[in-house]
Amino acid sequence: MSITLRVIAPTEIDAAIPKMDAVMRRAYKGPSFRAQIGWYAAVQPDALVVVEDAGEIVGTGCGIAYADAGFGWIGLIGTEPTYERRGIGALVTERVAEILAGHGCASVLDASAAGGPLYERLGFTDHGPTRIVSVPQRGTPHPRVELVGVDDLAAFAAYDAAVFGADRSALLAVLLADHPGRCGLVRGADGAVVGVVLAQHTTVGPLAADDPDTLAELVAFAAELPWNDDARICVPPESAHLDTLLALGGVHSRDLRHMRRGVPLLPGRTAAYAGRISLGIG
Repeated sequence: MSITLRVIAPTEIDAAIPKMDAVMRRAYKGPSFRAQIGWYAAVQPDALVVVEDAGEIVGTGCGIAYADAGFGWIGLIGTEPTYERRGIGALVTERVAEILAGHGCASVLDASAAGGPLYERLGFTDHGPTRIVSVPQRGTPHPRVELVGVDDLAAFAAYDAAVFGADRSALLAVLLADHPGRCGLVRGADGAVVGVVLAQHTTVGPLAADDPDTLAELVAFAAELPWNDDARICVPPESAHLDTLLALGGVHSRDLRHMRRGVPLLPGRTAAYAGRISLGIG
């Protein structure tokens, strides 16, 4: 085996995405990841990393830097099954982490039970479970939910930044353009935003709210939209909303390990954050 570790050049991204996706689908035994790779490529094109053997992609990874907050997310670390246990995952992870460090960011990720020991060896520490919960199908009235489009992104993005701890305006603009009619927010009596939701087709996130009643309305809005049968909410370990999601009818299916290196505490109002955009984006 003669492998090469490299960052995908900007001119190669379009051609590389389906090849990266093919490796990820075989590695994760799941559906396509093209949309997520595209989000990374649109917002952080310098952090698409691959390992190749004789020019064929056999390992993948992506990253996104939140430079204003000093941390970044590592995701979509995948290895061609026939190349497992050869250190490819570690190589890709460290290269993505180096890129994030170049943007002044420590590294954060959500690991499977199988992947956790690898990240421990790389110096990541466990900060609790990220819980995977099904989208509740039992709705409640949601008269306060306002539909949000790309043209009125600012209020949504400002609330998201306060909760998540970093400005994700560019990423949210890409997501909203990909999910028309699937984004909402709730305002309080004073007009200030008190909750937001973006209902992707397989993941409801970002999902955040100041209180359980607002969360219930946002979840009901998402539940009425067409979505994949396997749609999920990825609940951060610091979230105060797990019990509410379960009371609304969500089913807790499994846990991942939320791991960080070089960042003991994430910024933002993390208790209000009920659902990540994705496991690899935060």
